[in-house]
Amino acid sequence: MDDVDAAIRFDNGKYAGTQSERLFDTVVVPVCSPRLIETGVKPELPQDLFHHTLCYVDCQTGGMVWPNWSMWMAAAGIDDFDDSRCMAFTDSSHVVQAVTDGNAIGLVELEMVENDLAEGRLVKLFDIGVSVAEEYAYHLVYPTSSAEQSGLQAFREWMLSETR
Repeated sequence: MDDVDAAIRFDNGKYAGTQSERLFDTVVVPVCSPRLIETGVKPELPQDLFHHTLCYVDCQTGGMVWPNWSMWMAAAGIDDFDDSRCMAFTDSSHVVQAVTDGNAIGLVELEMVENDLAEGRLVKLFDIGVSVAEEYAYHLVYPTSSAEQSGLQAFREWMLSETR
């Protein structure tokens, strides 16, 4: 982490020469654009999603598989879901864009779209969420050599208060 005061990373938080503070875990939930509901029928049951384009983040790292639609459907009690029609993106911003444009229903990180939900730009469809692997979370990471700097300490305390 040369020339970096601090970083927010999604991983296990373990880097040589650094300290790490776990900020928050993440859960993915299905969301859609309000326009999708206005022009059609709001899905009432998980099976209702079969009639929509579904998108998600396709990510595997260090043995961890990012939650996908098959995993979400299993959590919703559906074991025979055919995911061959799902669209996979490598970045969550692309999933959010497809959903915002009204073209798909997406699995997104609840924590990352809370403002969009509160402002009505997105609609959370079900209270079923799938957690990312337990050892993975968002971490504040900073060099051990900088841990006592007052600016970093103030930022760390602020960040921890905002995320707890």
